[in-house]
Amino acid sequence: MGKSIAGLGKAEWAVMQALWNRGRGTASELQRDLAEQRGWAYSTVKTMLDRLVEKGYVKARRVGNVYEYSPKVGRQSAVTRVVDEIVERVLEGAWAPLVSRLISQRRLSPQEIAELRGMLDQYQDEADA
Repeated sequence: MGKSIAGLGKAEWAVMQALWNRGRGTASELQRDLAEQRGWAYSTVKTMLDRLVEKGYVKARRVGNVYEYSPKVGRQSAVTRVVDEIVERVLEGAWAPLVSRLISQRRLSPQEIAELRGMLDQYQDEADA
């Protein structure tokens, strides 16, 4: 799969997670959010934010003498891109190995099992219609 998933590197995903959690923020605010877990300098975070703006994942707007960043792509949309990329590029369109791996990785709660069954039942009903 290389270094990037859905066009984002691992570090860029970390910045996106921080931005999704915060909603919007300056490079300084995001650097503080990421400092404990990553130890990144301001310049590192700013460079990644600028890259994410270029890639279309983040939007920037000038507020006074700083830029405020906010996600242009929602978390669910980005996750969908990743899953689609994995299924198409890595699994050549076969989704069953992905679902099997996800289920085997951790014990599903009764609620999660019911949710999964409900999704499958809905899909089956739509396919039969």
